[in-house]
Amino acid sequence: MKYGRTVAALVTAGLAVSGLTAAHAAEAQPVYFVHGYNDTGKSDCASLWGNAIDYFKERGKSRSDLKTVGYYAGDTNCDVTVANASTGTRIKHVAADLANRIYRDHTSKGESVEIVGHSMGGLVTRVALLGSAQGWEGFPKGKLKVSDVVTLATPHQGITDPGKYNSTQWDSMKPGSTFMDVLHAPENRLTESWAKGTDWSFVGSDEDGTVSYDSAIDKGYHADHKYRYRPDADYDISHTNIRKLAPGKEKFNLRYWHSSEGKEHDTTNGWAPLETAYNALSRNGDW
Repeated sequence: MKYGRTVAALVTAGLAVSGLTAAHAAEAQPVYFVHGYNDTGKSDCASLWGNAIDYFKERGKSRSDLKTVGYYAGDTNCDVTVANASTGTRIKHVAADLANRIYRDHTSKGESVEIVGHSMGGLVTRVALLGSAQGWEGFPKGKLKVSDVVTLATPHQGITDPGKYNSTQWDSMKPGSTFMDVLHAPENRLTESWAKGTDWSFVGSDEDGTVSYDSAIDKGYHADHKYRYRPDADYDISHTNIRKLAPGKEKFNLRYWHSSEGKEHDTTNGWAPLETAYNALSRNGDW
């Protein structure tokens, strides 16, 4: 089924792809939600991901298959805790902890998972898959079984306010950092064999004051799908709201692009951000 003829028409009409719900809910593939940077070193997963959990349940996912991830020592109300980190812990080390947990609980059993990462959580996710597939020290030796990754407002090319905080993790997210250089080294790009088998969707917003749209969709580099929320009169698609907004009466000013088509589409009746995330996972690469 070609996206341009069918699913795109549903986006333009502002409709949910209801036919996908039952099939993918039946698969019961776990979805991991990985939160972003918090300068306090503590995040409440229930609060951060509450809207996403509620919406994914409405679409047919079982609560037991929706797993919020904690990695800071001060994190609370998380379904899975993978680390006891602080903002002084390298992103790479948090990624290794996430990778080892997914390998132990799923990959080693032949099970696949899906991941939604917000902000730095998308970097943690990307490096978890990269380090495992590339055989980095401290990571599982071999690809993780992750069918889909959606990143929401992730600074793939860095944050917009490098001086806002002073920590190891924040410094890594500065444009031009060593971390960013390694992430975009030719052998580590999503065009390479290590990234194959995972469908990558990057979502960003023009109204995000923390991560620019260009950074969020890793402009100039490959991802399978890219979504741009343009200025919207009804909602502020901010860095925080991009992980909170579920469908309502409002439709969204959305530009989207799929590598299989190679062209952009614009609609003023687009999906809400959480709807985009759910549908990106549910399509499993079949746009």
